[in-house]
This record gives sequence, structure tokens and C-alpha cells, in this order.
Amino acid sequence: MDGKTLSLAVVSAGVFAIGLGVLVLHSASAPPPTPKRPEPPPSPASMINSEQRFSVLYYKALVEQDAKSYGVPAPAYEDLLQANPYFDELHDRQRLRLKAPIETRHLRVSLEVSKQTTIIESHSLTTDHFVLRVENRTPLYLAYRIQTVVSDKQKCAMKAELPHNAIAIEPGQTMLRTECIFRKDEAIDITGIEVIELPALSAFYVSRVPPNAVLYDPRTSAGHTPPRGSMCAQTFSWRDIKEGIDRKELGWRDVMDFYARHNCTEYSFFASYRYRGDPTAPLPARSLD
Repeated sequence: MDGKTLSLAVVSAGVFAIGLGVLVLHSASAPPPTPKRPEPPPSPASMINSEQRFSVLYYKALVEQDAKSYGVPAPAYEDLLQANPYFDELHDRQRLRLKAPIETRHLRVSLEVSKQTTIIESHSLTTDHFVLRVENRTPLYLAYRIQTVVSDKQKCAMKAELPHNAIAIEPGQTMLRTECIFRKDEAIDITGIEVIELPALSAFYVSRVPPNAVLYDPRTSAGHTPPRGSMCAQTFSWRDIKEGIDRKELGWRDVMDFYARHNCTEYSFFASYRYRGDPTAPLPARSLD
């Protein structure tokens, strides 16, 4: 190696050594990397195991919290243990006629005609509809089910839907639901009326139940809108309900009675539950299977 080449090699090595030294010093003086942000703590609900959830203490606290959220008085635990009065108010099929209301102990039901807007093949159409008017004649909150039939269900498929609470009605409240697009030859009959008297909180609880899961006809309940909160998730328990109904082992009042006492976010109906008549049975209810 000649002198010139050797000199260049020495200079290059010196520059490399200086650069390496600077890098080491910089690394030593640089601040440590920002630590990872800690994960938020789990929600209290996720930390509650099944045994705690079925304790009376947890149940009472949930009732208090829900009542506050809905803006209604919290029912006493002792009151929730009592039977919810049930009434089967119509036994014979009756024809609904315009301006001829049918009255029961709790409800006044009448048929009227009014213009409603529906969508047919992407086109908006305003036309006359048969509308059922349901009036709560009492100072009580009620769960209700009014079953009607039409002469030709297919001809009602494109009717408008009015947002309404298809499951519960407040004291003195009037609820409107569409039955069918108006036709002079259409006949509408009432085949059943059932009612359960409820505490206010219970009315909000049952309003979250999907109507299709508990014997409500999609033709009349498609406009169902809970007044507060979202509808219950359709978990595995809905299969239990359908199978029990198909076998005629369960009825509307059994499912309503369960959800009148239980927040559907926390508790699921189970196949062996029946309308509660024993005030000594514990709450929350749980399957013993």
C-alpha cells in the first residue's frame, strides 16, 4: 500500500470512529421510549361473575340504577316479588268497524282511516290506511297484546309503519298502529286482547323485548320502537321461547312476566320459567338446570 492510500485509510478509520462515538453518546443521553399507555380498567359489569349477578344485592342495585336511568320511581324489592295482575280480556272474535270502539277493562280499541305514506317499489305513496287506535283507560302502566287478522294478509304487506310501542302503554296514553292499506272489501277482526298491569320500570323493561320473539305479528308490530334503550339482543334464549311456544308450553304472559322483572342486558329468559304466582320465589330468577 503506498503512502497516499495509507493516509486515506487512516483518515477514514478516524472519521468512522468519531461518528460511532457520537452515536453512542447520543444514544446514552436520549430519553427512553414513551411507555405504552395502560389499558383502561375493565367495566364493573365484566368483573361480575354469574354468582354475583344472581345475588339479591346486585339485583337491587341494578333496579335502582335502571329506574334512575329511565326517570321513574324504583319499585321496592318486595313489590317486584308480587304477582303482576294478568287479564285475558277478549274471548270471542269480534269484527272491527269504523266508529265502533271495543272497550275492555283496561283498553279502548277503535278503527279509523287516515292517510299514511308508504314506499312501494322505491316510490313514495300517500294513501288511506286502516289504523288501529289503542287507548289506555287506566292510570296504570300496561303490557298489552292485541291480536288482529285481516281478510288478505298479502295485500297488507306494503302498508306504512307508524313508530309505536307495540308492547307497553303508559297511563292514559294512546297508541296508533297500521293494520292495512284501506280497501272497501277489507275485513279486520280482533281475535285476542291480553293485558298485564306493571310498575313503571317494568313497562320500560318489557318494551325492549323484540316483538317477533314473543308472539307479536310482524304485520302489526314492525313499527315497534322502545321509548328508551335499545331492543334486547336475540340470544340463544329466543330459541327456547320459540320452541316452548310451538309446543304450547309457554305463552305471552310467561315471557312478559320474566322481562317485567329482569333487565334483558343482564338476564335471559329460560325455558322452565312460568308466570310468577309465588311471592316467596327468589329474584332474580335463575334456571336450576
